[in-house]
Amino acid sequence: MKTDYLILGSGLSGLVFGALMAKSGKRVQVLEAHEYPGGFGHTFTMAKKYRFNAQLHYVWDCGEGKPVNRVMKRLNLDKDITFERYDQNGFDHMRMPNYALDIPSDSQELIRRLSDLFPEDADKISKFVFEVKKIREGLKI
Repeated sequence: MKTDYLILGSGLSGLVFGALMAKSGKRVQVLEAHEYPGGFGHTFTMAKKYRFNAQLHYVWDCGEGKPVNRVMKRLNLDKDITFERYDQNGFDHMRMPNYALDIPSDSQELIRRLSDLFPEDADKISKFVFEVKKIREGLKI
């Protein structure tokens, strides 16, 4: 059998690419050295004592018309795989001995909360968050 695409590793990106190519009529073969497919999309142990939960936690850009939604539609999975919107007021919660921070989805609110915690670094925080936002916008498909 002729293979059009040989994919080394069954991480999430390789599986999605393979599924898209197979759906378009290409012959795809995926090779995986690990005992489970999905790359770091599962729990794994290192050094026999450290256990990591590297499973997928957040999926960005999955709303109607966004990149993830478009891929799901091409694979006819958009009805089977659905997404719930996370809490916009604080989807992650950081707790440290002297600080608590609920991370909001709005970058201005994140800057405000971080600046309240670290007022002497407010300018640096703002510059950093906006730089990350600018880079993220440049990476969008």
